[in-house]
Amino acid sequence: MNIELIMIGNELVSGEIADTNAFFMAGALTEKGFLVTGIVMVGDREEDIREALVRALGRAAAVIVSGGLGPTTDDLTTAAAAAAFGEKLVLHGEILDQIRMRFARAGLEMPRANEKQAVFPSAAEIIPNPVGTAPGFCLRSGGKLLFFLPGVPRELRHLFLETVLPRLESERKESLHYRSRVLKVFGLTESAIADRLREVDPSLFYAEISYLPRYPENHVKVVVRGVDPAEVEGNLAKIENAIREKLEGRIFATDRETLEEIVGRLLKERQATLAVAESCTGGLVAHRLTNVPGSSDYFERGLVTYSNQAKQDLLGVPGELLAKLGAVSAPVAEKMAEGVRLLSRSTLGLGITGIAGPGGGTPEKPVGTVFIALAGSDGTAVKGYRFWGDREQVKGITAQTALDWVRRYFLRNGIAGLRK
Repeated sequence: MNIELIMIGNELVSGEIADTNAFFMAGALTEKGFLVTGIVMVGDREEDIREALVRALGRAAAVIVSGGLGPTTDDLTTAAAAAAFGEKLVLHGEILDQIRMRFARAGLEMPRANEKQAVFPSAAEIIPNPVGTAPGFCLRSGGKLLFFLPGVPRELRHLFLETVLPRLESERKESLHYRSRVLKVFGLTESAIADRLREVDPSLFYAEISYLPRYPENHVKVVVRGVDPAEVEGNLAKIENAIREKLEGRIFATDRETLEEIVGRLLKERQATLAVAESCTGGLVAHRLTNVPGSSDYFERGLVTYSNQAKQDLLGVPGELLAKLGAVSAPVAEKMAEGVRLLSRSTLGLGITGIAGPGGGTPEKPVGTVFIALAGSDGTAVKGYRFWGDREQVKGITAQTALDWVRRYFLRNGIAGLRK
């Protein structure tokens, strides 16, 4: 089944905000074996939305629309859909009552403008929205399905996963089965990955391999097709194993898993704790770790010791060491890791210091110079890096590398393994 996505909003076509909804839905659909044939952005003009709906329906078996279901005058998706398919707009009293109740539970009186969110095309099938005020709806035209979802990412994701995706799977009529897997790689360039996989022939597994740069990661996507579901699963497992063997531990996660989730799971499985002392990353590592629900089970604390004084006061880094070698040096990173571990009594202490730029570099220590250290009961490992990119990129790849150090600590059986 081929599907087209339509993303609506002036803020999207003007570049004011990045569209994450299309990225999310296209990825989820592809994982389930659907073919996303187009993603269209349309501004808040009823005529443009109407034309986009008609064109998309002429090309695809199903269309998913995001945005334009709010209460304001520029939310025109519902009206455009009714006009495009010759439907009258009808007020649904039950939905209106639900919206009023949602405001009342928050101690607010519903603005009159929100009545608009209870108006739908007469043939619409309402998709209730338990996490917001804008319900979605579904229309069928010429045997094809159109889904209309709110543009708020949290609301869209809930309705998409709970309603739209299951409905599409129930409507799918193809006998051909698809399975996909995204293998997330860190520490190898896209060309290096392709070079290592040159002897893996995807045709032997009825598969296709594609390479997706996602700085600072690189993703290898595998899609397997076949008539027999069991055979498809078997071929996916075989080609995944072949790829893993060639990439030798560089794959850190699959599909929607993140590096911080993997690190958290390893810490939790081993009943270990982690504390972090950051300088150039400004708390980015702690932020990523605490994005994972339940991280309080293993993340003890994070310190942003940005100044030399903070490194001395909080971590016990000797002033003479800072004066002699500078804050960006291997011994200072080592003392930071050991200091935060001692202070927190955690299993592991992670220390990060560097120059993110754009200024502050020297010929001896150019922008992108970073030192990372990891301290445990079995000693401390430290290493220096020269990263490329702007300030945000340097911070991002430093945080990624530091988290990967923790992952590799467990895979390599301790500090000695990191020193190899």
